[in-house]
Amino acid sequence: MKRISLVLIMAVALTLAFGGVAYANFGPHGGYIDDTDACAGCHRAHTSFSTLTWTDDTVAGAEHSALLISDADFMFEFCNACHGDDAPGASTNVVSGVFDSGPSGVFGDLAGADNDGVQVEYLTNSSFDATLNGGGFERVPVGVAGGPNSYKASTSVHGMTGSSYPPADPLWGDNDGTPQAYALTCTSCHDPHGSSNYRLLKDYVNGNTVGGFIDDDNPTPFVESAEEGYPTSVGWRKHEAGAAQMALYRPNYTSAEYYNNGDPTQNMSGWCAACHERYIVRNDALLDVVGPSGDAATYGFSSTTYDYGDFIESSTAPSAGTNLGPQEFHRHPVNVNLVGGDPDGYVPPAAVQTSWLRTYVVTTTVLPLEMKAAGDAATFRAGEWSYDDYLGCLTCHRAHGSSADMTGWAEASLESTDGTSWYPQREAQDAGDSGVAPNFTSALLRADNRGVCERCHNK
Repeated sequence: MKRISLVLIMAVALTLAFGGVAYANFGPHGGYIDDTDACAGCHRAHTSFSTLTWTDDTVAGAEHSALLISDADFMFEFCNACHGDDAPGASTNVVSGVFDSGPSGVFGDLAGADNDGVQVEYLTNSSFDATLNGGGFERVPVGVAGGPNSYKASTSVHGMTGSSYPPADPLWGDNDGTPQAYALTCTSCHDPHGSSNYRLLKDYVNGNTVGGFIDDDNPTPFVESAEEGYPTSVGWRKHEAGAAQMALYRPNYTSAEYYNNGDPTQNMSGWCAACHERYIVRNDALLDVVGPSGDAATYGFSSTTYDYGDFIESSTAPSAGTNLGPQEFHRHPVNVNLVGGDPDGYVPPAAVQTSWLRTYVVTTTVLPLEMKAAGDAATFRAGEWSYDDYLGCLTCHRAHGSSADMTGWAEASLESTDGTSWYPQREAQDAGDSGVAPNFTSALLRADNRGVCERCHNK
C-alpha cells in the first residue's frame, strides 16, 4: 500500500465495526439488514476525504464522489487496505494470492477465536497459507499449504491501473473485432455492495446483463457455487433473507468448488463472456441453444473473424511488420462436460463396454471442473469429480493472476516468410518477452507451458 496509515485505519475500522453483523455475500459485502453498521466501515456521508469517484448509468455518465474514507489514488489501493499484504481486515490477500491471517477462520475454528491477534468473525472451509483460487495480482505462494510460504512473481494478471501494476491490456475477444485497451480495477468485476452472483461478481458488465434481481427475494444469478451452504439454484437474496442464507454459508477460497447449472449461456464462462464476448462459442459463429427452461435462443455473434491488428505480426525479413490481419479463430468449447462428443457417454475402462477415450482423463486440483447440476455437492467438494462434470474458463485459468512459466514452444511467436504462411518461432520476439503472442504472457494459465491441455487430453 502506498501509505501505511491507510492500512491501519481501514484494518482497525473493519475489525471493530463489522463484528457480530450478518451479511449475505459474506464479510461486509452485501445483503445488509435494515440497521446495518457496515456502511460506516468504508463511507462517511459528510466527512469523506477521498478523491475516488463512481460513474452512474445515465447516458451522460456523470461522476460522483464515492464518499470513501481513504487517501488512496486508485480504487484497488482502497480495496487492498483489507485485501492486501499486512492488512488484517480480510483473510483473502489478493496481492500475494494467499489466504492469510485476518477475521476469517478455517474449518474447525470457532467464531470469536483468535487468529494471529485478530478475532475470528467469519467461518470458511479454506486452508491458511494456501493459494487463493483466483491466484494473486503480484505474486503467488510456492510451498505447502499450512506451512511457511515463499512467493513467485505473477507472470500474467488481470492488471489493475496504477504504478505498481501493469498498464491496461487489450480486451481479447471483445465484440468490436479489434483489440481495445481497457483499464481495470477491482470494481470492474466485483460489486462491493453484493450481487446475485458468486464472489460478488457484478450483475451488469461491459453493457451486458450477467445476473440481477427480479425483486429482493428473487435473484437471477449467472454464477453459483457448490460450496457448503451456498444457496444454489436460488441465489443471494437481499436484506434479512440474505443474512439468513449467509449464516449457513462456508466459502472455500483455496479449493475450487465451482458449479454449472447446465445453461450454455450462463455460469462462469457466460459471465466472463460479458467482456470476452467471442470466447463462449466456437469459431465466433451464431449458435442456437436451449436453456434449462426449454426456451430456445440464438447466442453468439455474426462475425466469424477477429482482427488482432498489430499484436500478431512477423518480425523476420522479408516480411517484418506484416500483420496477421483479420482471421477466423477457432475456440476451445466451454460449458461442456468431459464426455461431450461421445453419444453413449463415458464408460470407465474397467467396465465391459469400451469408450472412445483411450485413457482416463487426468483431473487434479490443478485443473478444477464445475459440478453438474444433478451432482452431489458433498461428494464433489471431497474431490470425487465425475466425467460428466463441466469445463469452464476457470478450469484452465486463474481469475486474478498466475505464476505459471511459459518455455519452449509455449513461448513461441508466429513468424512468416511471405505474410501468408505462418510458423511458430521458439525465440521470444524481444528481450523480456515470455509467452505466446498476442500478449506474450502466461495467459493466466493454471499450469506451466501447456500443462492444462495435457491434464485432460493425456497424450
